[in-house]
Amino acid sequence: MATPGDLSPLADPTPLSDSTAELLREKILNGDFAPGQRLNEAAMARQLGISRGPVREALAQLRAEGLVYDEPRRGSFVAALTPADVKEIYQLRCALETYAARMISEAGDEAAIGRLREVARQLRAAAEAMDQKEFARLDMLFHSELCRLTENRRLHQAFERHSGLLSTLLRLEVTTQYESLDGLLTSHEEIVDDIASGDVERAQAACERHLDHAIGMVLAMLEHARSAEAEN
Repeated sequence: MATPGDLSPLADPTPLSDSTAELLREKILNGDFAPGQRLNEAAMARQLGISRGPVREALAQLRAEGLVYDEPRRGSFVAALTPADVKEIYQLRCALETYAARMISEAGDEAAIGRLREVARQLRAAAEAMDQKEFARLDMLFHSELCRLTENRRLHQAFERHSGLLSTLLRLEVTTQYESLDGLLTSHEEIVDDIASGDVERAQAACERHLDHAIGMVLAMLEHARSAEAEN
């Protein structure tokens, strides 16, 4: 189990609060910080070589995501992200994305479909280079664009509200759970093809299959992290 003393100064401190939140989020999801562990704001700021302000903002982000909770006069602590929490997040994501796929497919929006194809082409390049981090970044972009391209502002905002947590989960999934990215790539390309077909049921089904697989992989990853933590 890691302690705040295991943190290293951030190489790229811009923006500080976001990069700090990303670092802490990954450590929590990886099991490096245990549920119930106190997060000392001053100590973390000192170890990261930054002021307390960005750390405070980062903890606020994680609190909103349900990864951190506060106790009066005691400070901030790591919350347990349960399988039920993850399922709820992915169920919401599935509802948003399948409806987005339906909207774009029904509209026959060639510009939106072209944009999704472009991101899928970038995913193919990352997969061929076996660049897992870039693939994960583009994977998140693909799904964000799917929601944005509906031009339904509130739908996209609902997706983006969970983007920090989803992005970290997705990156950890891609970088730890796959020896090959071919299957993931094919799944994204099928989503675009099915949206372009104009068959809304087919488009929604493609999204549902993709996200059903994703939640299974994420839950397996988190279970592995919990098991490794229990052994330490």
